[in-house]
Amino acid sequence: MMSRGKPVCGLLTLGSRRFIKHEVGNGTPRGTYLHRVQEAAGRIKQQLSSDMEIVDAGMITETEDVTKALKIFVNEDVDFVMAAFMSWSEDFTWIRFLRDMPDLPLVFYLPVEEKGFENAVSEDDFAQFLVAGGLVGMLEGSGSIKRLAKKARTIVGSGEETRQRIRVFARAAKARGVLKRARFGLLQSFNEVMWSTYVDPYQFFNRVGPELTFISFDILKEHIDAVDDEDVKSYIERLKACYKVDEEIDQLKFFAAAKASIGIASLAKDMDLDALVLNDIDSQLHKKVGLRPGFYHESFNERCSVLVPEGDVGTALACLALKVMTGKHISFIEPFYIDAPHNRFCAGHAGPLDHTDERFRENVIIAPDARYEKAPYKFAGAPFAWHRIPPGRMTMAHFSECKGEYKVICTIVDSLPGRHIIKGYSHSVFESRGRVEKLFEDIIEAGAHQHFALVEGDVLPELKEWAYINNFDYHYIAEEK
Repeated sequence: MMSRGKPVCGLLTLGSRRFIKHEVGNGTPRGTYLHRVQEAAGRIKQQLSSDMEIVDAGMITETEDVTKALKIFVNEDVDFVMAAFMSWSEDFTWIRFLRDMPDLPLVFYLPVEEKGFENAVSEDDFAQFLVAGGLVGMLEGSGSIKRLAKKARTIVGSGEETRQRIRVFARAAKARGVLKRARFGLLQSFNEVMWSTYVDPYQFFNRVGPELTFISFDILKEHIDAVDDEDVKSYIERLKACYKVDEEIDQLKFFAAAKASIGIASLAKDMDLDALVLNDIDSQLHKKVGLRPGFYHESFNERCSVLVPEGDVGTALACLALKVMTGKHISFIEPFYIDAPHNRFCAGHAGPLDHTDERFRENVIIAPDARYEKAPYKFAGAPFAWHRIPPGRMTMAHFSECKGEYKVICTIVDSLPGRHIIKGYSHSVFESRGRVEKLFEDIIEAGAHQHFALVEGDVLPELKEWAYINNFDYHYIAEEK
């Protein structure tokens, strides 16, 4: 697993100043009202602390508590806030918090526990009756969310299913937080033949988060030239130890390809990039470097960053978001053709794709870059990691800009085991859950382009929450019923 650390949750628990002032429950077997709601808040922390870091602002009952909570959440750089009414509460704390809270995702959470009393006759039971009244506070507080034009994901319940919903939201909020602070490097321009992949860098920064830096191929060449030959030899030995090597490989070109890949990784690290977007079909790159880099250096995963081809900043964003949410290896693909009789399609991509999953080393062959073997460049046809994408259930996700807004299009497909069948392209054959023609009819109808991010497993719940948090249009392409 590759990790940016756990999601950071700012916990805001709201209680009643009145009940505390009157010492409700004092002298009873289960203690005061304050003691009971603090215990209940502790259970929330205990249930979630293994999956996220909890920044607890303490019980909120006074104006000063709100001010303190806001400062704590900002200083601790929380990814989201989870607010829970532990009973009925006075309005002034909650409304002040809503008014003044920074731009953070918000979960409005009502834990549902055993009420803990038979009737409210005794003082002990009456105190528990008040503690069981979080529903009153949540109902009263919900109107202010709408009146102040705030947005919150309401979650009511208990048990594993409820906790999983919170975890999913937390992972999506973590991705949002990482992207808000991210730096993307574009080498060196958008793809001049793929206008549909373009994004407005100004709008992209303000709405989505990443700062986009344009990097010249001259800077890349400087980093490649600075790579020590011994580091190249060591990298080649690691590649040979991990993967099968095609006997047709030109060793001089192998050396040049490995050196270029180390140079790219070095550039990404030196510039502290979260995503390096390589326009790898730009002829200026091939003239400067003499080849198209084709290896995915392991340092990208060590830093939980991504390297993507074809100058596609939007798909780089989808790749990084999925990596942050899952900690898994991400593939960059485009669907090639439909095999309707078998309800399948083939998809993949040329260039540097993540081939470093240790579980599937047998899926990789170091082979000549067939697409460029006859090109007029110094190291034309230099080898790359020819990768058969692993089998299993996969989430396929698209991200692009449309009329100043952003859209996420996603579905579930099954990657099938098999041999390498398309020379020069990392790829797999995929089976649709529904009719494959309908799958692409719906994707095309939603308005995409040809690139998708691909990750192992079902990440649809996280993608849905990520789109919700960021106000992206969300299109789930479902299987046919």
